[in-house]
Amino acid sequence: LQAQGARLKAERCRRGWTKPEMARRLRGALTDPQTPDLDTLLSYVKRWEAGKCRVSERYQVAYATALGMPFEVFLAPEEGLAASVGTVLSSPAPDCEDDDVKRRALLELVAALGVGAAVPVDALSTVLSDVDSALGERQDASPAEWEDAAWEYSRGIWVSPPGALIADLGADILAIGAALKREPRVDARKDLLRSSAEISTYMGQEFGDMGNPRAARQCFTTAVNAAEKSGDRDLVTWVHAFRAARVAWEKRPAATVGRMLDGAFRSAQGNPGPGLAQALESRAGFLAGQGDAAGAEAALTELREVFAALPDETTEDQISARGFPEHVLRFSEAFTYAQLGETTRAHATIDRGLELIPREKSGGRTNLKLMRALTLVHEHEVTEGLNYAAASTQNVPSTLARRRMAAEIVRALPSKARALPEARELQNLAVSTSSV
Repeated sequence: LQAQGARLKAERCRRGWTKPEMARRLRGALTDPQTPDLDTLLSYVKRWEAGKCRVSERYQVAYATALGMPFEVFLAPEEGLAASVGTVLSSPAPDCEDDDVKRRALLELVAALGVGAAVPVDALSTVLSDVDSALGERQDASPAEWEDAAWEYSRGIWVSPPGALIADLGADILAIGAALKREPRVDARKDLLRSSAEISTYMGQEFGDMGNPRAARQCFTTAVNAAEKSGDRDLVTWVHAFRAARVAWEKRPAATVGRMLDGAFRSAQGNPGPGLAQALESRAGFLAGQGDAAGAEAALTELREVFAALPDETTEDQISARGFPEHVLRFSEAFTYAQLGETTRAHATIDRGLELIPREKSGGRTNLKLMRALTLVHEHEVTEGLNYAAASTQNVPSTLARRRMAAEIVRALPSKARALPEARELQNLAVSTSSV
């Protein structure tokens, strides 16, 4: 049994997987209705690797599938396989789930992003694994410090270039996951979960802006789960709304966007807050994109009512992602009216938005200018609109919102105008991605 356990551990470590990741992969390889939950599978993995019991045939098949090995190779004599994996059985090296493995995963993730490569999903899973599978072991952690860190990210996420925060976010997610694993106090764990939900949300946004929707989806799943476990309903609403906004900007199928928005509205229960405001903002823009002018206007009317009920600390927060100031309201109106071709109202709200938005939010200013370009195209001022868009996006990094706006402008162009050099530049922007 000890040889079997060492072999299983060796195969897992060779792939850089944590035990929770091994449990997730086993679950994916099991197809029968009696598949255990992840916590149970994780306990099995620990017992098998510790040599406390033998792996049954059912789980041998699942292991072979999860490890990508032919079944007959997995069943090969344990002694032979043990020799083939180097010194795993006798090496005094530390367990592969120590902090070094997680840091290596983070370095792999950041290195891939630096060269514009695809996100290594296994590395991202390792980065997120401690938050996903926090077990409650004790650590002297300071939840207040993590609240401060989340606050700092909330103030940096809208004013930093896309991807600039991702290495710091990843490092802090690793650290807060370790704190969760060692923190037994219920109230302290809830505080840590609140911070981890917010930080994971910002990491999801970074991945979305950089054109990695799968990685963004993983981050948002972790964020939603952490928010739910924290018991903070306002936070749950905010995370759901944030995720719904990203999905709406991606112009996913209507059913998908509707499902995400429903989660935010269900959590909000009509209570005014930045999460509900953001959900209404997304609904207005989404319905406008569907050509539903009446529905979009109804959503904006409700958004204005919620905005009027927001506390001063929310409406006066001009910079952070936690706030919902007036320039965000005008941004919402501008995007809705620009899509609908209601040019007079679009120009008025764009003017007001540009007047109010802080200079630090250069990305938001660029997006408002792209809405202006779209409005000009709707007014049949094609040349002026294309030139305005070109000037507004010169030397500006790509983001999810910017790609969507570029696509909307191209879609509104007359067919002959799409061959113009400025139109081709917008087409390139619509499918581009950012890298750190």
